[in-house]
Amino acid sequence: MNLIELSEKFPTEIDCIIYAEKIRFGKTVKCCYCNSTNLSERRKDYRHKCKDCNKSTSVTVGTNLEGTHVPLKTWFYAVSIITDAKKGLSALQLQRNIDVSYPTAFKLYHKIRALMMLENKELPELDGIVEMDEVYIGGKPRKLNNPYINAENTKKAVRIAHAKGKTRKGLDDQIKELNKEGFDFTPNAKHKGKIDISGNRGRGTNNIPVVGIVERNGNVVAEVMKTLTYDNLKEMVQKYVDMDKSVLITDNYTSYNSMKKIISHIKIDHNQLYSYKGVNSNTIESFWAIIERGIMGQYHSVSPKMLPNYVAEFVYKYNNRNDNEGMFHELLYKLLKPNSL
Repeated sequence: MNLIELSEKFPTEIDCIIYAEKIRFGKTVKCCYCNSTNLSERRKDYRHKCKDCNKSTSVTVGTNLEGTHVPLKTWFYAVSIITDAKKGLSALQLQRNIDVSYPTAFKLYHKIRALMMLENKELPELDGIVEMDEVYIGGKPRKLNNPYINAENTKKAVRIAHAKGKTRKGLDDQIKELNKEGFDFTPNAKHKGKIDISGNRGRGTNNIPVVGIVERNGNVVAEVMKTLTYDNLKEMVQKYVDMDKSVLITDNYTSYNSMKKIISHIKIDHNQLYSYKGVNSNTIESFWAIIERGIMGQYHSVSPKMLPNYVAEFVYKYNNRNDNEGMFHELLYKLLKPNSL
């Protein structure tokens, strides 16, 4: 649901509360403590008082929104904005959009991501042609600012530049002179380039692997995985794939070699070709592109602790890519469903 539709359908806080009550109770509002329908008229704080148990009750009692100080209208707008952002958005952007503090926006966003993760666990098994691959989250190592990587190549490049007359002084000499004039080029601690001493990219880096399995023209599942062993990959296939009705496509990574023991398996050697007569891993690669663009373009960096939540968001949005309004209503239902987290 886009913001114009949202503003027309839920212009006030009371409109959001009435809709939330229909989601939770149906036609008749009940006391959240004793299920009595013998309630007082709605008070100024939008709550009812139960005439049977004498408690003050509201639609958020016993739900994922219990105790929230954020108005329901703000939650509605937050869900709409988040579900509409296909590649995600930063908590700072959400803060500006819904006019709350940064800690509130951050906690609110992760509450919604937790619901997305919960929904992902209820997916049916994948079948048919399924593709499996992994991506490494954490960025690519920068070479020129690392004295341990390609130092000789860097010196060579400087010598060539000198020889062609492109530089009148060595870079070190220029920096020293400008330092004396009061210019400080020391990098901000928060913005230092990522250093990977190995200089490797992809497999063999210190980045965090995320493994995904996608059904052609269907759903995707993805998990953060500490080590890419055959046992771990096999467990994931057994967990998410109907192995009797599927054929698995992977690249020629050695940990996939024994997959033929549990499922029909085709490997494609990316050193030779990327696609042959429809045998490829293009679908899962397209999903990785969404994650990489989202993390690089929106979040910039993600902690290992929170990475599963971010992956869950991308999985949920991919699996509901053709039903934006359905995502909105489904997440509201989860927020207002008692004890769903």
